[in-house]
Amino acid sequence: MPLLQRPCGATINYAVKGSGVPVLLLAPGGMRSCVNNWASQPFDPWSALPTDRFKLIAMDQRSAMDQRSGFSSCTVRDGDGWHTFQEDQLALLDHLEIRKCHVLGSCIGPSFAFRLLHDAPSRFGAAVMLQPIGLSKHSTEPGRPWAGHNTAATSHWFGDWAGDVMRQGLAERKAVTALQSAMFDGRDFVFSATREEVARIETPMLVLQGLDIFHPSETAREIARLAPHAKLIETWRDAGPGALQAAAERIEGFLTEHSGMHMFI
Repeated sequence: MPLLQRPCGATINYAVKGSGVPVLLLAPGGMRSCVNNWASQPFDPWSALPTDRFKLIAMDQRSAMDQRSGFSSCTVRDGDGWHTFQEDQLALLDHLEIRKCHVLGSCIGPSFAFRLLHDAPSRFGAAVMLQPIGLSKHSTEPGRPWAGHNTAATSHWFGDWAGDVMRQGLAERKAVTALQSAMFDGRDFVFSATREEVARIETPMLVLQGLDIFHPSETAREIARLAPHAKLIETWRDAGPGALQAAAERIEGFLTEHSGMHMFI
């Protein structure tokens, strides 16, 4: 796959296929967000969306950093945060000469997407948010309750990634500690945006509810309550092939509905 070299020294691995309305795909996997992770998801847009109607743009986030997780690389620096990833994502669109596109993200992907929708709303026609992460109180997930907030879950997956990159000599402890603080400490809801910011986002949005401690159902429901043009799909991921197929068709229909070509000239 091709590589985008950033002025800061980061190397961004990406892939493009198809033609038509562009869709930026922001993969699941937490800090290991990368193209390969789509293959294991209940809905894999890289394989499922028709390439005769959509131009799919997938990328490994700079934090993937190794061949097990993804092929992008960087040095974690003091001052990095959500804005650092946003700059990579917009730089990739600029590199591909894409003025406007849709955005579809899963897991950490919606958090990346909310930063984009807040800071560069004119560049995105519609957004699909699959099982967004977030800080939430006890959940209604069947068989997966927790007491208080799910803070430990976020710390756990970030800590696993941080341990790996430090053992590989790809980051200093001070830098990853500062990155965790910048991205997650003192932040509730979806981490990258406040409730007030989400409530001001005018972009049409389709939200598919999560179902576990990492992707709380209440986070998705709250996004749908706050965002003025959001629609919620509550049952899809673990409800059998019929529900999953219906959700896939609705995602494709939603993107098609908001793909008037005049919007992407």
